[in-house]
Amino acid sequence: MTERAIDQLSNFIKNTTYKTIPPEVINRTTDCVLDVFGSAAAGTKQKSVQAWKSVVQKGSKEGPCRIWFSSQNSNAISAATINAMAATSLDIDDGHRLAAGHPGAAIIASASATAEEKNVTFSEYLCSIVLGYEAAIRVALSRRIEHNTSTVSGRWSGIGAAVARAKLLNLSTTEISHAILVAEQHAPRVSSAMHHGFAGSDVKEGISWSVLSGMYAVELAQAGFKGYPDTFEQDILYDPKTLTKNLGNYDSIQGLFFKPYACCRWIHSAIDALDNIIKSYEINAHDIELIEVLTFEKAVNLGNHLDPKNEAQAQFSIPFCLAVTALMGTKALRPLDQSCIGQQTVIDMAKKVIIKNNSSLEKMFPAKAPAIVKVKHTHGLEEQLVDAAFGDPTNPMSQTDLQEKFLVFSKNNLSKKRAYSIIKMVQDIPKMLKEKPSKKFDLLR
Repeated sequence: MTERAIDQLSNFIKNTTYKTIPPEVINRTTDCVLDVFGSAAAGTKQKSVQAWKSVVQKGSKEGPCRIWFSSQNSNAISAATINAMAATSLDIDDGHRLAAGHPGAAIIASASATAEEKNVTFSEYLCSIVLGYEAAIRVALSRRIEHNTSTVSGRWSGIGAAVARAKLLNLSTTEISHAILVAEQHAPRVSSAMHHGFAGSDVKEGISWSVLSGMYAVELAQAGFKGYPDTFEQDILYDPKTLTKNLGNYDSIQGLFFKPYACCRWIHSAIDALDNIIKSYEINAHDIELIEVLTFEKAVNLGNHLDPKNEAQAQFSIPFCLAVTALMGTKALRPLDQSCIGQQTVIDMAKKVIIKNNSSLEKMFPAKAPAIVKVKHTHGLEEQLVDAAFGDPTNPMSQTDLQEKFLVFSKNNLSKKRAYSIIKMVQDIPKMLKEKPSKKFDLLR
């Protein structure tokens, strides 16, 4: 009898150890850790994060797990959901191009809290993160698009949170299978997000709630709770062959993108194209008459408010982000300069932006998130195609770029000394593991 796809995946998760993971994958994992910490440092004081924390902490038991960049501790599940909310609040957390969503905030928040709860080693911690990425992204990639059109990350990011926790809690293969199944079936659907262009909501893609449901899925599996066993076998919602294809190649974590701007990734190619045109042709913003953006349908259907009323709306508006880029440069999106919201000059520039669907660019998505930008100005018309924004796997951010991003995005909430110390801690992990392979997890202390 052929082994089910879910069992093949769970066996792989159960039997993988730190020593079997290639060094380049471990190095990429430390990049992910730094990026999620930086995203959380930037977002920790956001109103949405404070609201989430105030509610979650009401009924929470105390515990050994830190609420990042604060003096507070909590139990593992509460701390993880709060930390994930901070990491995803500004929309600068990592993502996967083909999966069309964000895995890291959920996985690293769960792994970090569980590592503190169980006092595990750094090697166990990193191994759990790698496997969390593998499981979550594989599930996302195996979706049958004709039956599963949503690109909401929360539908699958919690599977990564579940796997990271399950690995650190040493669940059996059967328990891991059911943790994944329950996490999939209890995942937040966020059905209306697609109809609102993701804009204007602190819920966004349900990533923090997926951490809650994913980590509870592990507790439920340990207690004998079972999910629908053939979820991945029926070849209806998911392709079981994709779920298990090339297990051990670690293609998932190697296919990540990282974000230099605090807005939806689908806008980044247009930002890069406009920025390149303005710099190359030395165009004054006041000379711009029209900005035409050709792109794929899902980007066209973002909220795209010309006059966003809050940061959540601004993050999902092509006209607003391009207006900010034209007038103030991309630095005003690192993170978003909130003084731009409601500013009449920005609104007027946003009104000059028109967005159109393009069939040739549509065919590139989700492998790429391309845009053609045409700028009509008083001295002529310039045009540029960007099919791989800065940070995509084919146009990657280096480790130095990621460290610079951490410094830029965390500067409002962390001292320079503290920021540099975190960068050094994360950077030294591979070296430290060679010297002290049994070193216990103690990041951010």
